[in-house]
Amino acid sequence: MKNSLTIIDTDVLIIGSGIAGLQAALTVAANGRKPLLVSKSPIGKANNTILAGGAFTHASGQFSAKEHLHKTMESGRMLNDRALVECFVKLAPEKIKALNQRGLSGQFHKTGFYFRTDALLGGPNLSRVLVKACRETGVDLVENVMITDLLTDGSACLGAVGFHKRTGEFYAFRSGAVVLATGGAGFIYARNDNAPGTTGDGYALALEAGLELRDMEFVQFYPLVYAGGGRCHMILPAFFGDLGRIVNRQGEDIKEKYALHLKPIVIVCRDGLSQALFREIAMGNGVDDALLLDVRGTDESQMPLSEDLKVRFRKKIAYDTEPIKITPACHHTMGGMVIDAGGRTGLKGLFAAGEVVGGIHGANRMGGNALSEGLVFGELAALSALEHAASRPPGNDVREPAEAAMQRLLRAVDPGFKGSVNLGALTGKLKQVMWHKAGIIRNGNTLNEALAVIDDMLYKLKGLSARSPLELCRLLELKNAALSAKAIVLSALSRTESRGSHFREDFPSEEPGWLKAIFVRLADGDPEISRIVPVNDH
Repeated sequence: MKNSLTIIDTDVLIIGSGIAGLQAALTVAANGRKPLLVSKSPIGKANNTILAGGAFTHASGQFSAKEHLHKTMESGRMLNDRALVECFVKLAPEKIKALNQRGLSGQFHKTGFYFRTDALLGGPNLSRVLVKACRETGVDLVENVMITDLLTDGSACLGAVGFHKRTGEFYAFRSGAVVLATGGAGFIYARNDNAPGTTGDGYALALEAGLELRDMEFVQFYPLVYAGGGRCHMILPAFFGDLGRIVNRQGEDIKEKYALHLKPIVIVCRDGLSQALFREIAMGNGVDDALLLDVRGTDESQMPLSEDLKVRFRKKIAYDTEPIKITPACHHTMGGMVIDAGGRTGLKGLFAAGEVVGGIHGANRMGGNALSEGLVFGELAALSALEHAASRPPGNDVREPAEAAMQRLLRAVDPGFKGSVNLGALTGKLKQVMWHKAGIIRNGNTLNEALAVIDDMLYKLKGLSARSPLELCRLLELKNAALSAKAIVLSALSRTESRGSHFREDFPSEEPGWLKAIFVRLADGDPEISRIVPVNDH
């Protein structure tokens, strides 16, 4: 690590290079101001946008805004922040049409826009279109820099501090406003279809800045994930979900065994199917910790793919000759930062958009809404950030707090560190405990077991040092993941009912009296429940 600090000035700092961050940067540039986008990894590559299945849900002539609002609220079991949903539903169509005109090819359908067929096959790449637009527009892009601290003067956000995870150089970004678009925390689960960097960094930054998180107990699990090729890949619901049989090692039909008959099963019965598959694997009825999706002998004309794409898919997975191994996996985190309809947070000068935000999806996210809301709120947060930056007096001095943050980080680096704790092993332990104890099926006992492991891990992490900039990045990611995990577990313990994606087998029913939002904040550096509020009163 280098004991020197480079200060960089910009009008609006954007942290994160997924759809929300890239859209925010383009919006700032389109309004004649100077954006700077910082990414922990190569720009536009290590985030969930590049893995997205390709659906933007939005209102159309055949699918009204009223219907979109109703279905979004229904999916969220009425815990959504209605003001955010109304704003999102109203603005989504024009934003998606603009993206299509920018060069993202695809097809408009009744309920939205589809731009690729399946993550396994590739296709038109959303990230590539947006990154290309940023480069052509002259957006300043900084990659491989991990943001570790938000800089404040006690009342407003003035910028952020970070370091290059390969060179060890420290940077302070002094900015008129900051947009946080760091994504969620899906990678903290052992089975997930998220990008490796989704470790809850934004949640940790928000908590450490004194802000609350909401709805953290709601984690979405997708049931139909290909588990035969190492890393988990989502299989689109229309491709196989209703055509094939899902069987366990005894050959039992899971859809019949658990009475899952509604179609499309992966949409209508998403939570029930995920729970059924998890139970079967936990009981030892799986094959290599997976179930089998058997589509041999089905009518391929019913598959919504061209013949060329079917050939390409067969090269990836031989679905026509053998069953496909599938597993449920963590897909999306619905909870996150608290914002208003302009993307404003509780800290002046700090704005947020994308999966780092809570409230839009409530207890469960409607399919296709993630990309749409990232696009909408990426722009809204940027517009609010521009308004704030224009009203702020220039020349705030960030060197002193930035150097204090740098020195704190330097104390965590010891090239000769001989510690006995293995970061990889600790990360694996956290992922396993979240999957088995705080995942698809939860109860008070398993959640308390998870809490004990997380608390022990947070204690151990305080005394660890890193030997290199890259290892420091991994150490900080693990700390962020553990903080996020504790927020999830505390919220899940507090919600003594089952609602949306949150299923507690000791409280299996949805209760009308639990139409409440749970908030978490830090107290003496440790997450705690700060308030539980009826959804219409916060």
